[in-house]
Amino acid sequence: MAAQLESIAAQFDALSVHSTPDSSRAVLSQIMKLHVSGIDCGLLLPGMLKLLAHPDLATKKAVYQMIALYAIQNPELSLLAVNTLMQECSDSNPLVRGLALKTLTSLNHESFVEYCLRGINMGLKDQSVYVRRVASCCCARVYQQNVDLNQDGQIVHQLYTMLRDSDPIVVVNSVMALEEILSKEGGIVINRNIANHLLNNLKDMTPWGQCYILNVLQKYKPKTQDDVFNMLNILDAFLVSNNTAVATACLQLFLGLISSLPHLRPQVFKRYIQNIVAALPQGNPELVFHILDHMNAYRDEIKAELLQHYSIFFCKESDPHYLTKLKLNILPHLSSPTNIREILGEVFLHTSSSSQEISLHALKAVMVLFKCDATISPMLIKKLKQLIDSDTPHVLSNIFQVLRSFDFNEIESGSEIIAKIASKHKKLEDTNGRLAFLAVLSQYGNLLEESPYILEEYVENLPKEMDPVLRHQTLMTCVHVFFHHPAAMQGILGQVLELCFQDSDKSVQCQALLYYRLLSNDVEHAKMITSTETQKL
Repeated sequence: MAAQLESIAAQFDALSVHSTPDSSRAVLSQIMKLHVSGIDCGLLLPGMLKLLAHPDLATKKAVYQMIALYAIQNPELSLLAVNTLMQECSDSNPLVRGLALKTLTSLNHESFVEYCLRGINMGLKDQSVYVRRVASCCCARVYQQNVDLNQDGQIVHQLYTMLRDSDPIVVVNSVMALEEILSKEGGIVINRNIANHLLNNLKDMTPWGQCYILNVLQKYKPKTQDDVFNMLNILDAFLVSNNTAVATACLQLFLGLISSLPHLRPQVFKRYIQNIVAALPQGNPELVFHILDHMNAYRDEIKAELLQHYSIFFCKESDPHYLTKLKLNILPHLSSPTNIREILGEVFLHTSSSSQEISLHALKAVMVLFKCDATISPMLIKKLKQLIDSDTPHVLSNIFQVLRSFDFNEIESGSEIIAKIASKHKKLEDTNGRLAFLAVLSQYGNLLEESPYILEEYVENLPKEMDPVLRHQTLMTCVHVFFHHPAAMQGILGQVLELCFQDSDKSVQCQALLYYRLLSNDVEHAKMITSTETQKL
């Protein structure tokens, strides 16, 4: 590799500012390939400096880029580059002036800060829009290199002046730079004149610039209602923008401005939703996720507006998992007596998903729907039985985890469901599923005559169980089931207590000792105390 660098260095010796563009580009392309491969080309810096003043713009741009990368390794040699860059900041070509300023401010060394400031001062006053755009961005870059730069406030004053620039991109760049430089003081200070100026020029900005300015304007708090309504009138057009990011940023600003006028919120949401729902079917997954996630924060407040559009929240086969999970979280909250069965059918399609995470989210959504409308109980029980009969391990595990918080006393066939899931407990493969099953058994052991014999299997395998949480849950379940089946559980409870007394985990030992003392003192009193544990499961 050293030989290759020496070869390139020799080629540099043969180059000058008078060399043909093709020859200089060929050598520079070799350097860039080496740099991309992770090879340090800092030794070639002297040769690069020879081409700084080359008339070919592509050559100049490549040299600028390499000097910005390696200047910090040799500040003394880079000082030669600074002199040339300062001269080129006054070049007749605005592209050269902008590139020179951009490179000058990329030389991350404190000894070059003075030159950077001179270049920025020239750039901010330049007649070329491109150069002013570069100069306004470079202010933040130089500040990052030297945070004490703003002691005299000169740069901040210049940037506030640039807010009146005729070019909207220069204005946005200046606001960004002020936010960075004044971050410790809370960012840019926006008064009434600045707010009105930014709003009046908002239509000329790029969509990205509009989003940024709308977010920054949230800092401004109008003093009178007249100011509020003047701002709302200007912003109204952006609330129905074709760009969903702009519309969403505008909504946030709208809600902040009408915080003292809550009666306007329904109208604002209505205009926003009418515009935004049209973009959901055509949008890419990332965009749709952003919109839905934003809507989810206001779902209870905007439910009435979303009800007529509930079908757009149905999952597509092509939806990535993160979007499917979000839709499943939202759908139950958009249910009504007229659409709940349709939504339940959609949600149940995903309960048997090959993804355990999607399946769990779908089952949780089913439980939310049941709590919203108990009349779907027959359909719910039928679907659950079909899922339990599927014998898919991760689906069974998810069912047990969801049913753990389900009140079987609310449905007529609760004991039938308990018996059905108990018959499948051997299919469980993960710890979460077994923990959930034991919790269900602990709470509803009275509905299942076979519960002592199921627990007997768990107790026999207890010495082999590595997870202390599962050992603790097994102990707790045995105690609770003992109160419902004392004769069948007496021997099993004695066995599990003895094993837990010898457990390596101190918390399991202490819990076993507590249960033993409670039961030895008064069984009825122990039942009353431990019943609170069942309620927390």
